[in-house]
Formats: sequence, C-alpha cells, structure tokens
Amino acid sequence: MSGGRVEPVKVVIINTQYVETDATSFKSVVQKLTGKDSRVAADCSGSGYGDGQSGSDLALMRDVSFKEFGRLLKEIPKVDE
Repeated sequence: MSGGRVEPVKVVIINTQYVETDATSFKSVVQKLTGKDSRVAADCSGSGYGDGQSGSDLALMRDVSFKEFGRLLKEIPKVDE
C-alpha cells in the first residue's frame, strides 16, 4: 500500500480583509487589493477637487465611499426655495 514516499502537503494561508465600497469604486478597490495598477484617469491633485484653473472647482471624484459622499453632501450649503 505504502510505497515509502510521502507527498508534501501544500498549506495556503488566506488573510481576510473586509472593505466597504460602492459600485463606482469596486473595480479600483479590487485592483488595489490584488496589486494590479488601478490608475484609470489622470490624478485630480489627489484631493478629488478641481484646481480652480478651469473656471470651475468641480471635478469627477472617484474612489469615494458612501460615508465620504454623505459627508460631502452635508457640506453643501442649503438653497432657499
């Protein structure tokens, strides 16, 4: 039955990491966790806000969590109707 040779056992250790993200940022989060380059667009000065040189301080914000988005919405001044 036993030929005297024992095959080595391969042990795989998986470190579980829990993250929260939204649908827009999902691909980028997966790429960051797997080590692939997640740069898709040019960097917007790192903060997500425009630099003001184009006449507008609006910029496309990526990789923003729901919590951060909620905080940004609360910072918007209310408009009187």
